[in-house]
Amino acid sequence: MFFFLPIGDIAPRRHPPYVNYALLLANVVVFLLVGLRPDYEAIVKVYGLTPAHPHWLAFVTSMFLHGDFLHLGGNMLFLWIVGDNVEDVLGHLGYLAFYLLGGVLAEVPQILLFPGSTIPGIGASGAISAVMAAYVVWFARNRIKVWYLVFFFPFVRSGVALVPAVFAIGLWFLEQLLYGFLVFEQPLQGGVGYWVHVGGFLFGLVVALVVRLSRPERIPRVDRAVSLEGRHYFRPHRRMWGGEWGSQ
Repeated sequence: MFFFLPIGDIAPRRHPPYVNYALLLANVVVFLLVGLRPDYEAIVKVYGLTPAHPHWLAFVTSMFLHGDFLHLGGNMLFLWIVGDNVEDVLGHLGYLAFYLLGGVLAEVPQILLFPGSTIPGIGASGAISAVMAAYVVWFARNRIKVWYLVFFFPFVRSGVALVPAVFAIGLWFLEQLLYGFLVFEQPLQGGVGYWVHVGGFLFGLVVALVVRLSRPERIPRVDRAVSLEGRHYFRPHRRMWGGEWGSQ
C-alpha cells in the first residue's frame, strides 16, 4: 500500500497573500457558523448547487459550504499550498475574481452532464482546482512537499519527499478524469464531484496560459534553491465526504 499527501511547497512569494488568507478564514468561519447546526442539511438543500434546478446565488454560496471537518480541511490544505503564489501573480483583486469565477464555471460540466441530478453539490474544490491549474502552469518546476507512507507487511516507512509541481498536480488531474469516467453515475447518488474539479482545472488552465503568453513578466522565476530549514511542516488530512449531498 502506498499513500501520499501534499503538505506544503517550496515557492517564495513577493507579497503577502491577503486574499488567500481571507478565503481560508471565510470558509472556516462559515463552516463553524452553519456547518455544525442541526438543520445544516436543510441549509445545504437551499444554498448548495443542484444541477436539476440551479439558481444564481447557489453558484457562489455552495463554494463556502463543506460536508464536515475533513472535507473542509482537505480543501483548505490545497488552497493554502497553491493560493499564495497564484495571488502573487494576479494581484489581490485579480486573484479574488479568478477564484470566484473559477468556482462558478467549474459547475458547468456537472450541470451539463447530470442535468437531472437532485443532489446539491457543496465545496470549494472547483475554485481551488482552477488555482491549482494556474499554479502548475506558472510554477511547474516548484517542488511540492509530500508526506508519504509505504506499507508492505511487515515493512512500514514514512517521510517527506519533494516532488515537482507538474508531477503532483498533473497526477491529481489525471485521477479526477479517470474517476470521472469510471464513476459516471456517481454524482446522481452523492459523493465527489469529479467533473467540477475537471471544469475548474480547465478554466484555470486557459486563464493561466493567456496570462503566461500575454504578461510573462508577472510570473516570477525561482533562480535559487529555497532552504527547507525554518519552513513549517504540518500534517492535515483530506477526505471527500459523500453522504446525502455531493462534496467537491
